[in-house]
This record gives sequence, structure tokens and C-alpha cells, in this order.
Amino acid sequence: MAEKFGKRELEDVIWGATLLGAGGGGSPKNGLKLLEDLLKASPEGVTLISPEEFGSEEYAVMVAGIGSPKVLMEKGFGPEAIYAFEAISSLQALAGKRITHLYPGELGGFNVMPPFYVAALKGMPVVDADGCGRAVPELETTLFYLYGIPSSPCAMADSQGNIVIFYTRNPMDSTMAENLARHVSTAFGMGAAFATWVVNGEELRRALALNTVTLCRRVGAAIREAKERGGDPVRAAVEAVGGVELFRGKVADISTRTVEGFDFGRFKLEGVGGYQGKTLTVEFKNENMVVWSGEGEALATVPDLICTMTLNGTPLTNADMEVGMEIAVIAASASEKWRKHPEGFKVWKHILEKMGYTGDYVPVK
Repeated sequence: MAEKFGKRELEDVIWGATLLGAGGGGSPKNGLKLLEDLLKASPEGVTLISPEEFGSEEYAVMVAGIGSPKVLMEKGFGPEAIYAFEAISSLQALAGKRITHLYPGELGGFNVMPPFYVAALKGMPVVDADGCGRAVPELETTLFYLYGIPSSPCAMADSQGNIVIFYTRNPMDSTMAENLARHVSTAFGMGAAFATWVVNGEELRRALALNTVTLCRRVGAAIREAKERGGDPVRAAVEAVGGVELFRGKVADISTRTVEGFDFGRFKLEGVGGYQGKTLTVEFKNENMVVWSGEGEALATVPDLICTMTLNGTPLTNADMEVGMEIAVIAASASEKWRKHPEGFKVWKHILEKMGYTGDYVPVK
């Protein structure tokens, strides 16, 4: 059923998506700034439709930002998303595919918002689905890759209207597509938009994580309402995502190293409250990959979601985390599209092995 999402709904989406981004997905500060610009252009908001309402003969495209979050915050974001959308739409029209809808490529405080921004300015609806059901560090760790949705062709643009369209010889060569995209982003000053993964209704329902925008809204609203009534926002978030609380503690240490444009690292928590005397460690590559108990037991791994928020109810990205913060770690099951695919864990193994984890998938219990 189609529903109009205005300021309140989209704020809830941003904060819910920040939590479900599992440490990545961009800064909610950038997402909230883009929401301000969206509402100036379209005060009534944007229409969200269910996956079932999206027709098999209709086409939708993903639009997202790429580059440095700091650059995106300093110079703003918006026109590049429109340019990238227009470029891919013109290209697809030559193939007889008229793009009439948009959807997010992943969840996260920023990257959930560009499709809503473009939809507002173009008068189009957004489909309640995304390409990951979480945030991810690489194109090879997307549902698009698992389910055979090609990343080629891809249109990229900067805020000045400079546009690059690239094809890969193998349309499913996500490694080459990502390499090209990051080089173009650098040429565009580390702030760009890209548009790709054009799908029809049948492809979207087969390959994407469904009803995730409304999940983000539900999670964000649960956290907000708990704070408004003086309740426990962590407990509210756990219930809203259907997850489990793994830990509450103070951030004792954060170590990060940047390798090939990715933030690798770990953070260690020292327990507070009922977790006093215990520790927990989370390792990440942009997003959280594996969580360890103080006794060295892996408690959860990707593709399941390892999420963090402050005890007073602010969902966190790893880039926003600071030593001394008191936070909760929440684990939630990944979309069934990850769990039912035979390679749903395999595509993550090369990342985990670099962190020294060579074990099996540890699902959230």
C-alpha cells in the first residue's frame, strides 16, 4: 500500500537505517542534511510503495553517494544524484527501459536517503526494498552480486554535472566495477553519486531485501518513542529489530587503519551494569564483521547485523564512535535472502580471513 513519508517518517528512517547499517552506511548527519534539502523541494515528502505494488514491467534504479563522508558534509550533496539518475535513465531508455521508481542500494544513515531525494525532485515513488538489508563494504558483499543483478552499466556524476558512464566486459565483474567507481570518485574530488542496478518488479522481489525501509522507520520510531517517554531505547531497538542484546559497556579502545580506502579496525568494550567485569571486542571493515566475547568466542558474524547505539538512544556508525562512550551492541538476523543463498556467507570469508577469523557462519541465536 502506497504511503507518503514526510519529515517525521524520514527522520525515523534515517535513525533506524543508521542502526541497521551495522557500523557503516554513511553519517546520519549527512542524511539529515539531505532530508532538509528534500523537504525544501517537496514539503509533502515522498511516496513509498510496497514491493508487491511494483510491476514486473516497471523499472527502478538505485542511487547512492560514494567518496569521503567528510567531503560530502563540507560541500553538500544533491545535484550529483540528479545528474547520475538522469544519465542512467537516458541510457536505459535507449534499451527500452523507462525508469519510473527508485530504491536504496543499502541501509545506512546517509545512503538510505539519496533515492528519496531524487524521487522528491522527480516526482517518483520509492520502492520499499534495498540491495543488502544492511550496509556493506564491497560490491561483492551485496545481494545484487549474489543474485545476478549486474552493476554494469553504471553512471557517475559530480555536483558540476561531469558524468562518467562505464561498462565492464563481464557485467557481473563487481571487483572491476568497484575499482572503476573509486577511481572516478577520486577524480571527482572524493564526492560523487552513482546510479546502477536497474531492476524490474520480478527481479526486485527475487533478489533484494524487502520491506526494509518500513523496518528502518519502525526501528527509528521505537527508539524515538522510548526516549520521549523516558524508557529504555536499547530495549526498544532490540524488540523492534527482533534481535538480541549482546552487551552494554564503555568504549575502552578503538584501533583503526585505512587500507585501500577502507577502515579496518576493532573496538573493545568494558562492561557496565549487568556486564560489569566482562569485555567484548568487535572487528570491522567499515561495517562490523565479527563480535568476540571476552573468552574468545565468536558470538555473531556477517551477514548478520552487529549494531551499536549509545545507551541514551543514538544509533552509531563506527566513524562516530569515541573512547569513553557507553554503548550497547545489538545483533539481528540478516535478510532471509542472505540466509537462504548457498553463498550468503562465502562472499564475506575473504574479509573475515584477513581479520584472522577462519570459522563458520555464526548466526544470531
